[in-house]
Amino acid sequence: MLISVTGVTPLLAQSGGFAGAYNRMGFGPVGMGMGNALNTVPDFGIYAHYNPSLAAFVEHTQVDLSVAAMRFDRQLNTANVSFQLPPSAGINVGIIQSGVTGFDGRSLSGIPTDRFSITELNAFVAFGLNLSDRLKVGIASKLLYANFFENMSTSTGFGLDLGAIYQANERLNLGISVQDMLSAYNWDSSDVFGLSTGTQTDNFPTRVRLGSSYRLQDYGLLFSAEYEWMIQRADARITADGTQGGQQSTITESIRTASNSIRLGTSYEIHDRITLRGGWEVYDVELIPETNKLSAGFSLYLPLYNFDTYIDYAFIREPEGVAYMHVFALRLNL
Repeated sequence: MLISVTGVTPLLAQSGGFAGAYNRMGFGPVGMGMGNALNTVPDFGIYAHYNPSLAAFVEHTQVDLSVAAMRFDRQLNTANVSFQLPPSAGINVGIIQSGVTGFDGRSLSGIPTDRFSITELNAFVAFGLNLSDRLKVGIASKLLYANFFENMSTSTGFGLDLGAIYQANERLNLGISVQDMLSAYNWDSSDVFGLSTGTQTDNFPTRVRLGSSYRLQDYGLLFSAEYEWMIQRADARITADGTQGGQQSTITESIRTASNSIRLGTSYEIHDRITLRGGWEVYDVELIPETNKLSAGFSLYLPLYNFDTYIDYAFIREPEGVAYMHVFALRLNL
């Protein structure tokens, strides 16, 4: 009997092999400049993408837009708005847009046919509530969208995030979040291949994040650290062929694995109008040389008459130095 296994994503421990990789790259230059270790940090604006309970820290309306300059025809853009819900809650609304353009399409004979592009979106709404002076909790719902190929129907999905932050004292915050629960793409390629292939589901990895941050306010310093446990799922199709005229049978089996990530970040306010940042992120602690990346950035504070304006920037060295990213944002506190 001959047995073959198909449909297993290679390198299961690496998050890039699973759906929604863009959703795990970070959100804007503030977080990305600090190695995405923003699970418990509300100091530079509210980014509930990292922990929905951050929405409970909203003190004024915040609007910011970011864009990334990336290699290999990639795109990563974000928009973010947060506002208070008196007396003790807040809302954060955000969107992440990612895509790749310029795919070279060719026929089976190798003749160029067309160029293609893909687009993915994550639109989320996070609600945060102050249960007490020290404890904040939050929940976020996500609408996921993907358009991979013009002849294939678009994919949509839904996800949930939960989080909590405990302020131990004026300096120390502790937090936890569980992200991408239920998140998945569902798509059908029957119209492309002319076969009744049915609906395929690609699950996002579920992420459990534990974070902390510590402030030395007299020195303008902030340190943050984070540990993440990421649960990954993939479907394996096991096909058995009978060697003596037996019928072929196919079994689909779900395979689960996990990986661990660490993130470290710091910021230093060297002037009332200038803040510097740095970070180090490791996607998989078992593959540190291959999956670590360094980042750095800054913010410039430009006060105007009616609102505060910030220009944020981050520079990111991607794993193994395969590429570099420049991320820019305009942040307004109204």
